[in-house]
Amino acid sequence: MLLAKWILFLLLGKIIIHVWMQFHLPKALKKIEWFEKLHTCDLCSGVWVFSILSFFMEVDLLETTGFGYIPIVGAIVTGIVVSWLVHIFTLGWKAKYEVIII
Repeated sequence: MLLAKWILFLLLGKIIIHVWMQFHLPKALKKIEWFEKLHTCDLCSGVWVFSILSFFMEVDLLETTGFGYIPIVGAIVTGIVVSWLVHIFTLGWKAKYEVIII
C-alpha cells in the first residue's frame, strides 16, 4: 500500500507540473515577476507542487526514513527532495530519448 501511495504521489505531481507549464499565465499573474519565474522552472514548481501534495496525501519522506512525523517541515523536505529527484530523472529521460534533428 505504501509503494502504491508513493507511485500515485509521484505520477500525480509530475502530471500537475506538466499541465501547469503547458498553459499560459493570465496577464495579471504575468506582472508578478517571481510568479513568472515559478511558472517557467519545473524544479521550482515541483517544490511547491510536491510539498502541497505531500501535505494533503500524507506522504512524508522523514517518516518513511525513520525520523518521525513533523507536519509542515516533513512536507517541505519531501517536496524539495522529490522535486529534485523527479527533475534529475526527467533530464535523464529527455537526454536518452530526445530526437535531435540536424
